Amino acid sequence: MLERIVKRVPMRNPRALSRTIMEMVAEGELAVGMRMPTVREVAEALGMSPAGVAAAWRELVDWRVFETKRRGGTMVLGPALARRATRYDVMMKASVGIPLNLGHLTPDKSILPPLDRAFAAALKDTGVHEATPTSISAMLREAVEPNWPFQPGFMMATHGGIAAAELALQTSVRPGDRVIVDSPTVSRVLDILESLGARAVPVTYRDGGPDLGELKKALATRPAAFVYQPVGNHPTGFSVTPDWIEQAADLLAEAHMPIIELVQAPLMHAQPWLSLGSRLPRIVVHVHAYNFFTGTDLRVGVVGGSDYYIDRMWQKLTFSSGWVSRILQNALAFQLSDPEALADVRTYVEACRSRHAIMLDSLRRVGFDLPKTDGPTIWLPVPDEYVVTNQLSSRGIVLHPGSYFSPGPLASDHVLINGSALGRGQDTVAETIGSIVSAISPRTMTLR
Repeated sequence: MLERIVKRVPMRNPRALSRTIMEMVAEGELAVGMRMPTVREVAEALGMSPAGVAAAWRELVDWRVFETKRRGGTMVLGPALARRATRYDVMMKASVGIPLNLGHLTPDKSILPPLDRAFAAALKDTGVHEATPTSISAMLREAVEPNWPFQPGFMMATHGGIAAAELALQTSVRPGDRVIVDSPTVSRVLDILESLGARAVPVTYRDGGPDLGELKKALATRPAAFVYQPVGNHPTGFSVTPDWIEQAADLLAEAHMPIIELVQAPLMHAQPWLSLGSRLPRIVVHVHAYNFFTGTDLRVGVVGGSDYYIDRMWQKLTFSSGWVSRILQNALAFQLSDPEALADVRTYVEACRSRHAIMLDSLRRVGFDLPKTDGPTIWLPVPDEYVVTNQLSSRGIVLHPGSYFSPGPLASDHVLINGSALGRGQDTVAETIGSIVSAISPRTMTLR
C-alpha cells in the first residue's frame, strides 16, 4: 500500500498527499476498513516531515475519509463526502409533509407586496444587458444608502444576506481559525463556519447586545472575524443599544479583523438602525437582507462598509459571474423607493408586526413569560426542545429546536417560532404548545 501511495503522490506537500488519498479511496484502491500506515512511516517513505503528513491526515479526517483512534490507528471510512449545510438540511427535512411550518423565517406569500410594477420598472434601465458588471446599481445604492447606519466606503449587492455573510467569511477565514459569533445565532452561519473548517467562539446575546465580558474573553483567542446581528437577533429578537455600541467599539478599537453585521429583516425594526460602523467603519461589513419583504425569488442583499473587506468580496465574485443581475437590484430599489410600492411594503410590515404581537399575546395567555420584541421570530423557553418539537410534528406543526442556533449547549432549551407566519389561529397553536409544555413541566413557562 505504501509503495502505491508513493508512486501516486505528485508533489511532497500535505495538500497533494490528501488529494491523492481521496482519489485512491474513491477509486477503491484503498478499501473501506483498511488500516493505514503510521504518520511516521508515510513521512519516511515520501521524504516529508511528520508534521506535513499529520496535516494531510487531519484534512482527511475532516472530510470523513479517515477515522483516527488513539490506540486503533487510522482507518479508511470511505470516499470524501461533500460538505453539507447540516442544520439547514435537517430543518428542511423535518418540514417535509408537515402542514404548518412555523419554524422557517419565510414570508407569507399571500400577503407579500406585488412585484409586477417593480420588474417592469427595472427593465427600463438603460444599463440592462451591459457587459461590464457593477458592484451595486445606481438605483439600488440611491434607495438604500440614505438609511444606512453609517457612511459606507464600499457597497455591493449579493444574492441575499446569508450569501453576503458567507462571502465575507470565505474571504477572511481559513481552516482552523476562530470566529466569534453571537449565541444563539443564524443556523446557516454555523453551517458556513463548519464548511470552512473554522471554530465558532460563542458570545451570549442578552437583551441589549452580546455579552461584553464574554466578548472580551473571546477576543483573547485571536479570532479571524466577529459575526453578530446588531438589529433583531435571529432567533431571540434582541437588538443592541447605543451604550452597547460605545462599549463594544472601545473593546474592538484595536481589532484587525472584519466585524460582520447581519440584519435579517431590517424593515421590521424602527430606525435609526445601530451599527459598530458608526465607530469602526474601516473594519465593519454591514449586511441587510430583504427577501423577507420581497419573497424568495427576489433574493437580494446589500453590503456596505469597509473598503478593504468588501472589495475582497467583490473581487472574489469577479472570477465568475456571481454578481447580482441589474434587473433584480433595480426591482428591489423600486420596492424601497417608489411611493406606491413603499406603501405596500409598509402595509406588509405592519401586518407582520400585528401577527407577531398576536402570537406573543396568545403565548402569554397560556403562561409563557416573553419579552417584547419587534419580531418576526419568537424565542420560546421549553423544558425539552426535542420532546416539544417531536410532539408538535406529530400534530402537524413544525418548530425548530434551539440547539440548531448555537455552536454549543445553551443555558436552557428553547424552540424558534416565526411569529409572523399565521394570519389566524394563533390561540389554537399557543394552546397546543402550552398543553405539551405543561405536561412535561408546569413551571417551565414562567422562564425566559
